[in-house]
Amino acid sequence: MKIKKGFTLIELIVALLFFTLASASIAVFYASNSRRIISSERSARLEAVSGKVYETFKGNLMQRIYDPGGNYEKLVFDTIWETFNPGDMIFSSSDTINGVTFNSSIRIDSFHFDTTKAATKDEARGYSSGSRIWSTIETIDLSNGDTIQMQTVFSHHR
Repeated sequence: MKIKKGFTLIELIVALLFFTLASASIAVFYASNSRRIISSERSARLEAVSGKVYETFKGNLMQRIYDPGGNYEKLVFDTIWETFNPGDMIFSSSDTINGVTFNSSIRIDSFHFDTTKAATKDEARGYSSGSRIWSTIETIDLSNGDTIQMQTVFSHHR
C-alpha cells in the first residue's frame, strides 16, 4: 500500500476559509478600534479647548475695572453679576490648533447667592464671596461639527 503525502483539495479549501475568516475578524477589530481612537482624540481635543476657555475666562473674572460712578474698583465678576441675565452669552473665543478651528462660548445658566455668609459691605451691593455664576461652556469643532458642553461654576472669592 502506498502512503500519499500532502493535502487534499478539500483540506486546502477549509484552511483557506479559516484563514480568510480570521483575517476578516482582525480587520474589523482594527477598524473599530481606529474609529474609537479617533473619536477619543476628538473628544480630548474638545475638552482641552474648553478647559483653556474656562481658565482664560476665570482669570479675567478677578480683574479689577474702574467704576466711574463709585469710589471703588469692581471686579469683572461683579459687573457680570449686575449686568447680565440667565441665558446671556458672556464670553466667546475662537482658537485654531493644527489647522482645526474651534469656537467656544460661555452662557449663563443661573446666579446663586450663598446666604450663609456673614453680612459684609459686598453683600450690601448685591454680591459677596458667596456669589456663584452657574454657566455652560460650549465648544464646537468647525472641521467636523463635533460639540461638547460643560457645566461649570464661577465663584466670587476675595
